[in-house]
Amino acid sequence: MSINLKQAFTFAWDDSDFFSKWVIGSFILVFPTLPEWFPGIKRMFANPANALFLAIFIILALIVYLAVTGYFYKTVHNRIVHAEEKLPDWKNFWEYVKNGIKAYCGSIIFALPYAAVFLAACYFLHPDFKSPVFLLILVILYMIFFALYLVMSLNFAIKLRFWAFFTYRRAFKRIKGRIKEYLIFYAYCLALSIGALIITAVFSLSGLTTLLIPFFAFYIYMVFADLYSQFLFE
Repeated sequence: MSINLKQAFTFAWDDSDFFSKWVIGSFILVFPTLPEWFPGIKRMFANPANALFLAIFIILALIVYLAVTGYFYKTVHNRIVHAEEKLPDWKNFWEYVKNGIKAYCGSIIFALPYAAVFLAACYFLHPDFKSPVFLLILVILYMIFFALYLVMSLNFAIKLRFWAFFTYRRAFKRIKGRIKEYLIFYAYCLALSIGALIITAVFSLSGLTTLLIPFFAFYIYMVFADLYSQFLFE
C-alpha cells in the first residue's frame, strides 16, 4: 500500500472534535508569537530591566513548543500502538511536554556526532563558505542527515522513549525491504517541510496574515502525523 498524500491532509477531519482540538493547539502556538503582534511587548523585552520577564516568556514559549511536539508524537503513537483514530485530547498537556522533552533531547544528542564531524571537517579543510559547490555539499549532507533522522524519529513515535533515538538496529529494521516506500515517505516529508517554510515566510510578510501562522503550523503537524502513521502501518 502506497502512502496517500491526500489522506494526510484530510485524516484529522474525520475526528468529530477536530475543530476544537485544532483551535486549542493553534492558540497554544499563538503565545510565542505575541511580541510580533504587540510591539509594546517587544519593546518591553528589549529593556534590560525586564530581563526576568523575558526569561519567563522564553521558558513558557519553550514549554509550548515541547507540548505541541509531544502532542504530535502522541498522535502517531496512539494510531499505531493503540489503533486510536481520534486525535488526543489536550487534557494531558504535561504528558505532551514530557514527550516533547524526550524528543528534543534525543534529537539533539542524536545530532551531536554528525555536527562534531562536520565542524572538525570545516576546521581542518577550511572550506570556502561562499562557494556554490560547498553550499551544494551542505544541502546533500543535510538531506542525508534528514533521512537518518526520520528513521530514528519513526522509532521514537512507536516507543516514546528517549533511547529510541539511539537503537539503530531496531530502527532500521522498520525500513528493511521497504526502501522504495521509505524514499516516498522521505520525499513527502522533505517537500512538506520546504512548502510549509515557504508558506510561513509568505504569511510573515503581512501583519494580518502573521496571525494565521500558528493555525497553519499546527495543521501541518497533523499532516506529518498521518504521514508517519501511514508509513508505520505499511
